[in-house]
Amino acid sequence: MRSFIKIGFFLYLVLFLSSCSLNNSSSGGGGSSADYQFLYDHNAQNLDGYTIRWDSTIIKVHAGGIEGVESAINRWVGPVNFNFVNAPPPDGISFSFTNSSSYCGSTTYYYYNSGRLYRAVIRINYDQSRCRGGLENTLTHEMGHALGFFGHTTDGTLMDPDGGNGEITRQVRNFMNLLYASPYGTDISPYLSFRKRITGRYQPNGTQTIVGVEY
Repeated sequence: MRSFIKIGFFLYLVLFLSSCSLNNSSSGGGGSSADYQFLYDHNAQNLDGYTIRWDSTIIKVHAGGIEGVESAINRWVGPVNFNFVNAPPPDGISFSFTNSSSYCGSTTYYYYNSGRLYRAVIRINYDQSRCRGGLENTLTHEMGHALGFFGHTTDGTLMDPDGGNGEITRQVRNFMNLLYASPYGTDISPYLSFRKRITGRYQPNGTQTIVGVEY
């Protein structure tokens, strides 16, 4: 009877340790390997494998008098929320119309080389007649860029270059949840299947401004 108890305890301990080991290697702190790869491809590769995001999860937004901004960007509510203000904030996101005919919308974003996003300017074309999904799709798409999704997908959904069918996929939702689950400047390289290429852009307390533009 005593030896049976010892064997049973030993098997339990082995199973417990194996379970912990599997969980740590697959999740890496909340996401799968594929989730971290996607986060790298559309965010962290811009800063040596460190994440770029807003410091707060409550982000100031100025709608710029564009009808429908609130409902369109509230599709991103979850990992972040929005505080709508009456003037363009120096530390938030601002929308405005443009007469440019070369794009449906564009986002210029500003972040420090510590990984902290601190400003984004979204310009929306007055004429959305040639833009797939129309104004709402364009607003939601550009807001995705302003929150930290850089580049585009190719699966026919919202973050495609033309806004696709307007769907925010589970993969993109997982991206936002993972990005905003940890502070800006989080090193995700331990969760990647390859060693990141060091360029020296990232600095833990950096104040050098880096500017990017997405369409």
